[in-house]
Amino acid sequence: MAAREKTETIRRQILQASDNLLYHKGFNQMSFSDIADASSVPRGNLYYYFKTKEEVLAAVIDHRLSNMKNMLREWEATIDSPLDRLKRYVGIPLNELDNVMRYGCPMGSLNSELGKTQSDLKKISKMQFDVFMFWLQNQFRLLQPDGDAKTLTMHLLVRTQGLALMASIYGDRNLVKWEVESINAWLDSLSHSVISA
Repeated sequence: MAAREKTETIRRQILQASDNLLYHKGFNQMSFSDIADASSVPRGNLYYYFKTKEEVLAAVIDHRLSNMKNMLREWEATIDSPLDRLKRYVGIPLNELDNVMRYGCPMGSLNSELGKTQSDLKKISKMQFDVFMFWLQNQFRLLQPDGDAKTLTMHLLVRTQGLALMASIYGDRNLVKWEVESINAWLDSLSHSVISA
């Protein structure tokens, strides 16, 4: 394996391990020793890639943003209607049910943690929501050309984040299923109002 390729492979190992640690432990509880153990990269070698935890966080967020954008592009290429794309977004908690019940939303929990005392880092983490915000607004504009896409998007984000939070607090699988069904019924009602108008 060429040196550059090996370096990139190790960097990906570190990012994947750090991403999982951020979700499962949180930024402030995560240490370089944790990252070394989870990535199987000796702690001394980590500093070749990242000098601080803040650098790790920024790199993980960049990694997440890239994955999110790729996922959303794939949805647009493979899911025909904005209604079905919105429902695909709403279905994320069901696809990650065990993790959501234990840890909440990876974006929401990280932003909540950082927002308490680390507003500069929260600005970096908030970009994850910005990607979804922009994409969801576009879907609502397609679904309801005369609707208020910004308000509808915020309403959807509030409901899905509340769902993730309450699922992690109460550990109730049925709560997640019921709320996803309720949100999808709301989306259907928006679609039907356009058809009947």
